Amino acid sequence: MSMPGPTHDSDPVRRRERGLRRVGTTTRRTATAATAVALLLGVGYAHMLPSNPGPVSDAVGHSSRSLPQPRAGAPASTTQPAQTTTGAS
Repeated sequence: MSMPGPTHDSDPVRRRERGLRRVGTTTRRTATAATAVALLLGVGYAHMLPSNPGPVSDAVGHSSRSLPQPRAGAPASTTQPAQTTTGAS
C-alpha cells in the first residue's frame, strides 16, 4: 500500500481531520497488536506451567484429594511470661 505524498491542503479543518484519523488508526493498530501480544504471551506461559489436574471427585461428590491433617500434639507450653509489644516509646 503506497502512501500518497503530502498534499498541501489549505483548509486547516481537513488537515486536522486527516491528522486525527491517522492518529486514531495508529492507536487502534497499536492497541490491537498489544492485545494480541499479551494474549500470545499468556497462552505461552500457561503452556509452560506444570500440569496440575483438578481434584478428582467420587460418585458422591466428595473430593478424593486428601486434606492437610492437623499436627498430632498441642503446642508446647513455656515457663516464660508472655511478651507484649506496644507502640509506646
